[in-house]
Parts: sequence; C-alpha cells; structure tokens
Amino acid sequence: MIRRQRGGRDPREESTAEEGKPEVVETAAEELSKAGADDSGERSGADTEEVGSGEVAAESEEEPGAALEEEPLEEEPTEEQTAAQALAELEALKDRHLRLAAEFENFRKRTSRERMELATIAQAELVRRLLPTLDDLARVAATPSETTTVEALEKGIELILRNLEKELGDAGLARVEASGARFDPEVHQALMITEVGDVELDETVSEVLMEGYRFRGRLARPAQVVVQRYAPPPAEADEDAARDTGD
Repeated sequence: MIRRQRGGRDPREESTAEEGKPEVVETAAEELSKAGADDSGERSGADTEEVGSGEVAAESEEEPGAALEEEPLEEEPTEEQTAAQALAELEALKDRHLRLAAEFENFRKRTSRERMELATIAQAELVRRLLPTLDDLARVAATPSETTTVEALEKGIELILRNLEKELGDAGLARVEASGARFDPEVHQALMITEVGDVELDETVSEVLMEGYRFRGRLARPAQVVVQRYAPPPAEADEDAARDTGD
C-alpha cells in the first residue's frame, strides 16, 4: 500500500498527466498543419484569380486588333454597278437641265410681258398729255366759218402747234437740224440735188421738205431735204476741158 506523501502529489496522477501531454501536442500540431494548408489554399486561389484576371485583360487588349483584322475589305463595284450609277447621274443632270430651261423660259416670258406693260404705261401717259391738244383741234374744227376769221383760225392753229411741240418735247422728241447744215446721210434723206457756183455751199442742205425727229436720242425719222452741189461756171469748165485735151 502506497502512502501519499504530505504536501505532495499522487504518483499515479503525475503519470496520467504525463501520458496525456503527447496527445495535446499532437492535436495542436494537426491544427497548425490544417491552418497552413488552408492559408496555402487561399493564397493559391488568389494567385489563380490574379492570373485569370491578367489573362482576361490581355485577351481584352488583343480583341480590338483582332476585330480590325477580321473586318472584311470593301469590294470594288462591278462594271454593271458603275454603269448603273453613271446612268443615274446622267438622268439627274438631264432633269436639272430641263428644270433650268423651263425656269429660263418662264423668266424670258415674264420679262417680255413686263417690258410690254411698261411700254403700254408710257404710251398711255403720252396719250394723256396729248389729249388737251386733241380737244383744241376738235374745237377748231367745230368752229363755224361764219363766226370766225382766217386770222383767228391761224392764231388758234399756231397755239395748238406750240402746245403739241411742247408736250412732245417734254416726252423726249427733238427736231433734227437740217436747214443750212452739212448733209449727213445718217439723219438726212436727199430727195433733190441743185447745182451752185459757190464751192463753200457744196454738200449743204438748201431746203427742208419734211422735218426729221429724234426721240430720246434715237432717230425717229430722217429729214427729207434738198442738197446743193458745187458746179463750176461754164468758162471754168471749158478751160478745164481744154487743159485736159492738151495734156
């Protein structure tokens, strides 16, 4: 029978405690190994994720170039397509030409119509200004010969003539100078020729048979005139003829 010493431990309890220590150590070692395995697994998983994300990024960077390389090249148009396009352009040009021609024809007709309307307005204005003269002529023609004299009629006609010339002059009518002027075939029409002995009167107008007029600078009617031509006296003509025969 083993006695327990005073103040000491039971030897059996100590042996039991010593036998339990290795189990505790083994359990701790197993837990440490598991924890390391878990850490290494997490690290490998993270590395795998990083590698995977890097590959995806590299693939995403390579995708634009690959897409550009994969785009098909534009095909050149065939001869039929080119001909069809040319015909379409030709038809468009023809249509434009026809439209422009129609617009120009309308413009020409419109301007011609407007010009005729302006001419009509101008003529109407001239007629309106000549109506008083026409009224005066009508009154003179209606005057009974028993109630008037020849002198009164002459004065009335002269007054009417002056009024008529004034209205026409204000409208732009001007008389062509002819009497005593040098003959000008541009504004004079020679109806007769008379011979004169003065050389200075050669090719001059001696008489005006009908007055000529210009309207706003343009010749409305040439003056009908008698033209003088120099003719040497008979004695000078005989001397000239003898001189020519002697030569």
